[in-house]
Amino acid sequence: MEKQITILHANDLHGSLNFTVNQDLIMQGGISLLSGYVKKARRRGPVFFGICGDILQEDIWGSDYKGKNTVELINALRPDAISLGNHELDYGLAHLMVFRDCLSAPVLCANFQTNVIDHTLFTPSLVQELGGVHMLLIGLIPKAFFDGILTDGFSRSMLVYRDSYEAIREEIQAHRKEHIDLVVLMSHYGIEGDRELAENLPPDLHVDLILGGHTHIKMDEAEVVNGIPIAQSNYGTTHIGRFDLVVDTEKGGLKSWQWQLVPLTEEICRPDEDMDEVADKVVFERKGGREDLTVCRLDRTYTHKSRLYETDLGNLIADAFAEIYKPDFVWIQSGSLRREELGPEVTERDFNELYPFDDQFLLVELTGSEIKNSFQYLFSLKPDGSVMGGTFQYSRGFFLHVDARDCWEKGAKVVDLRIGGKKVESRRRYRVGMTQNCMDKLFRYFGFSPDPKRLRVVSLSTYHDLVTFFLLKEDVICAPERGRFRIDNFPGMPKDDKAEENAETKSPAAAE
Repeated sequence: MEKQITILHANDLHGSLNFTVNQDLIMQGGISLLSGYVKKARRRGPVFFGICGDILQEDIWGSDYKGKNTVELINALRPDAISLGNHELDYGLAHLMVFRDCLSAPVLCANFQTNVIDHTLFTPSLVQELGGVHMLLIGLIPKAFFDGILTDGFSRSMLVYRDSYEAIREEIQAHRKEHIDLVVLMSHYGIEGDRELAENLPPDLHVDLILGGHTHIKMDEAEVVNGIPIAQSNYGTTHIGRFDLVVDTEKGGLKSWQWQLVPLTEEICRPDEDMDEVADKVVFERKGGREDLTVCRLDRTYTHKSRLYETDLGNLIADAFAEIYKPDFVWIQSGSLRREELGPEVTERDFNELYPFDDQFLLVELTGSEIKNSFQYLFSLKPDGSVMGGTFQYSRGFFLHVDARDCWEKGAKVVDLRIGGKKVESRRRYRVGMTQNCMDKLFRYFGFSPDPKRLRVVSLSTYHDLVTFFLLKEDVICAPERGRFRIDNFPGMPKDDKAEENAETKSPAAAE
């Protein structure tokens, strides 16, 4: 008898659970569209949905909270099974065990075994009935990733790796009385490893399908090796893999199959409003304490009375971001700081008023040439006759010197630009820290958009990270060094109480 079922699969979400908007203003990806597609498919027929490893890491939803937020969102997504990836092992064995038990879906891995007693650390396999088809799903991970979890003597003495071919054989044998119609491997070997797995399977091990991960490839079609279809679903939540299968439930195995990589857009499916509510609650709802709680103490009152000039308060906040995220330098919009004064005692209410945002923070790779062109454009004469589309504050080690003498006729001139005390090299790539809002305005301010492949989200909560950073400072916080931004001969602009001092600051070039 023939039965029709659908298998949906994702891999390497890496916490990238928020949507993007392409150049045609079409929303793509995100956990809301992913959930919407899965729900739509489940309404139409028998569907299995699995995730083949690397839920965690890289994006903030996967790394900042070590999976706490990710777990809640994945549970709301309701996958039928999850297999391990290498990034689930990043935080050690104790975290891995908590992570396993917090997920509502079974976490499959047949390779982890205890040494002293004959016991697998994870559920090695799962039999699931779907539309009259009995599927055996086996989770697999290569030994190289397993070795990474053996960070202490206890782990090394207690855990051993079970060879994947041995594990496949034992799991098939263990379920031989259950009339298995379909054997599916949920692998995190990468495409090369999956090919090798399929090529070297002994003839008596009848594996029908390999759902893969780890390689982050966008496949145009499923590969077939040794008669076994192999597929991955790209990276993040931009796509989902879909197998439509016809299964022979009398003889077992596939009668026929079709695979497609489905782009997750609003043209394909609607966002899941229930998932949006969960995401808003889990990710964006700030669980703050008392607003009168003292966050830190500064050595004096810091000011930010002009958005054009360098300010002590702007330096302080830029330095905080730089210390948290370790870029080559940080630029933040002067207008994002909404108080003119802060300190000496700083409460959470003060921070709410100073920086009332929960924006994302990004690390963007820009070449020295792109950075130079950005500032040259910023201080140039615009078509509408204006100059300076926006102003910024910069972290320690950055220096920008602008001469605005001829700004209204020719545009201002960038005299000197240095990062880490050295002149900017045109071909070198620099890691620049900025907020999402700042990046969104790069096109308006600087006339170009950074390559999406060269940016990475490292935080979803700049407010939370700033407050936490200052909470961890036990000592009184002292004034950061000045002399990061100098603008000469710009008439008619208001100056803060440090502007004259700033204008007199010698550039590094003048000091040489």
